[in-house]
Amino acid sequence: MKILFIEDHPRKQAQIINYIKSKFQKAEIITRNSYNSGLKELIFKSEDYNILLLDISMPNYDISSEDNGGDWMPLAGKKILKQMYLRDISTKAIVVTMHGSFDDGTRITELDNQLKDEFSDNYAGYVYYTQINEEWQDKLFVLLNSIRND
Repeated sequence: MKILFIEDHPRKQAQIINYIKSKFQKAEIITRNSYNSGLKELIFKSEDYNILLLDISMPNYDISSEDNGGDWMPLAGKKILKQMYLRDISTKAIVVTMHGSFDDGTRITELDNQLKDEFSDNYAGYVYYTQINEEWQDKLFVLLNSIRND
């Protein structure tokens, strides 16, 4: 199983990767940290990936000591799913978010319904990640298994 993980939060990214590797020892996970680097990887190498783990809110560009990441994109993950649809990229996507609602007032449950309606070929569901408990692990495990067994 080869996973592309587009996520800008280092601690969240590390915890999720550690969890996946503890459950799926053969999983290979490639990370990208922004909308542009993630989209570029997906466009040019989509056939390499079975699964996309996707944050919803992220910077436009990778943050570095020379660059602040450009504009913040509150619904960047939705835009990536739209690009996947337009480019006929068939990789299954799981949204992993720490937010219950977003800058535009959309709640995660509303966004979940929108993504199911608009991107049903790609969108497998979402995981609400929190550092307070580990409930997210069970949901991620179920979603990863459902995609692996398709």
